[in-house]
Amino acid sequence: MASAPGKKQIPLRPGMFQMPARPGEAPRLVGSRCRACGELFASRRAYCANCSKPELEEVLLSTTGEIRTFTIVRQQPPGSLMVPPYVIASVRLDDGVGVQSLLTDIDPDQVRIGMPVEIVLKAVKEDEAGNELVATFFRPRKTA
Repeated sequence: MASAPGKKQIPLRPGMFQMPARPGEAPRLVGSRCRACGELFASRRAYCANCSKPELEEVLLSTTGEIRTFTIVRQQPPGSLMVPPYVIASVRLDDGVGVQSLLTDIDPDQVRIGMPVEIVLKAVKEDEAGNELVATFFRPRKTA
């Protein structure tokens, strides 16, 4: 996703993902891996939930996965930026980690369990300076 000239793309929630280094690159969610037991987590952690050791390292997670389950939201909660209908999906990344995310670029009634998806950035609003605040979403992945 390219921003308009003079505008910056700024993460809506800093620290949750790594911005793409070059055009055409995907953002990367930030996770943790336990150095002691190898368990992988979809967020930063201080202690391993598997072995309880504080030996975690930051890792970048896979950019692709598949939908495990989903729900279609058809009513707008108060204060929500999302306009229904939209899909919240549980995605199993190719490296085995599960994450929940909003889907984009698909009719909600076309979403299916097992559908391959990829991570993308999407502008969700602008800040006071007119910069794009971006968040990660998943969209259907074209398969060969």
